[in-house]
Amino acid sequence: MGIQSGWPRAIVTAAAAVLFTTSTAALADSLQPDDLVKQVLAGNPGVAALEAAVKAAEARIGPAGSLPDPELRLAVAPRTVDGFTTPAGQHRGVSGIVEISQSLPWPGTLGLRADVARHEAAAAGDEVASLRLRLAAATRSRYAEWFYVHRALAINASNQQLTEELRRVAERRYATGLAEQQDVLQAEVELQRLREQALVLEQRRAAIRARTNALLSREADAPLPAPADMPAADPLPAYASLRALALRRHPALQRLDRRIAASRDREALADKAFYPDLRVMAGNNDFRPASETRFTVGVGISLPLDQDKRRAARDAARADTMRLDFEHRDQRNRLLGELEAARAAAEQARASIDLYRRELVPRTQESLSAARAAYGSGGGSFLAVITAEQQQLDAELNLARARADYFIARAELARWAGGELPDPAAAGNPETNP
Repeated sequence: MGIQSGWPRAIVTAAAAVLFTTSTAALADSLQPDDLVKQVLAGNPGVAALEAAVKAAEARIGPAGSLPDPELRLAVAPRTVDGFTTPAGQHRGVSGIVEISQSLPWPGTLGLRADVARHEAAAAGDEVASLRLRLAAATRSRYAEWFYVHRALAINASNQQLTEELRRVAERRYATGLAEQQDVLQAEVELQRLREQALVLEQRRAAIRARTNALLSREADAPLPAPADMPAADPLPAYASLRALALRRHPALQRLDRRIAASRDREALADKAFYPDLRVMAGNNDFRPASETRFTVGVGISLPLDQDKRRAARDAARADTMRLDFEHRDQRNRLLGELEAARAAAEQARASIDLYRRELVPRTQESLSAARAAYGSGGGSFLAVITAEQQQLDAELNLARARADYFIARAELARWAGGELPDPAAAGNPETNP
C-alpha cells in the first residue's frame, strides 16, 4: 500500500522510522509468540497507513462543523474610474459597492456534518483495530507452524538415530547368521524415508521463515530464532460468554455501527436540504449621493425549488442506511459462525493433545520397546520393530501437530472474539475439560 503524497510529512516520516527500526531490530535468542506479535504490529505498513488515515479523518471533524468562509463583493462603475462630475457640478472619484456576506446553513446542519465526520473517524479507528486482530492471528499461526516444523525436525532426527542403531543391530545379527539380509534392507529403506522427510521439512521451514520475515518487514532469508515451547492447551471460555464478548467489542461490528450512525446523520442532512440557507450581508453603496445613507444591511435566503432532487438525495441516504444495516447483519452472522468454528477446532485439538499425551504416545513407546526387546532376544521380527518405530514417529508428529493446531485455533478464536480471551475460571465457565 503506497503512501499518499497528500499526507502530512510528519506522519510519513514517523511511519518510515517505525518500519526501519522494526526491520533492522535483532530478535531475541528464543522466539516468543507475544514478542513476535508486538514486532509485527509495530512495523506493519498497513497498520501505519490506516493509522495515518485515522489522523486525516479526525482532522476533518473541525472543518466539517464550521461555517463557510465569508464572501467579499466589490463592484465599480467603469466610467467613474477617472472621476466624474455630478449634475450639481461636483467632482467625484470612483463609485462602487463594497459588501461582505456570510452564509448560514439551516440550524442543526453544521452539527450533523460534524457528527458524520466524527463517526467516520471512529469507523477508521475500528478498521485499524480489525487489521491488528487479523495480523495478530496470522502471526500466531506463523509461530505455530514455526514451532511444528522445528519439533518435527527434532523428532525426525531422533528417529534417524534410532533407525541407525536398528540397522547396526540388524547388520550384526545378519553377520552372525541370526537374521536375514531383508532386515538390513528394511532398516536402510526406513532411514532413507526419514531423510527424505527431513528434506521436505527443511523446505517447509524455509518457506515459513520467509513468510514470517515478510510479516516483520525483513529480508526473506533473514535468520529467525528457534521458537520457545508452545503455551499449554488451557481450557476455553464457554461459547455463550465468547459470543456476548464478540458482539460487544468486535471492531468489525463497531465500525458498521458507526457507519450506520453516520448514514443516519446523512439522512437528517438530506431532510435539512428542504429548508433554505440564510445569508446576512453588510456593505457600503457609493453610488448614492453623499447626502444619503450609504451603509446597507440585508438578509438573503436560498430557494430550494427542486424538490425532486432533494427527495432523491434523501432516498439515496435511506438506501445507504438500509444497505449498511444488512451488511451489519451479515457480518454479525459470519462473525458468530467463525467464532463457533474456531472454538470447535480448538476443542478438538485440545482433546487430541490429551489423547496423544495420555494414551497414544506412551502406548507407541511401549510397543517399540517391546518389539526391540523381542527382536533382540530372537523372538520377534525386524518388520515389527520398523512398524512400531513408524507408529511412534506418527504419534509424536501428530501430538506436535495438535499442539500447533490448538494454538492456531485459539488465535483465530481471539480474532473473532475481538481480542484476548477471558480466563474461564474468572468468567465462571461451566465447561471443564480434562
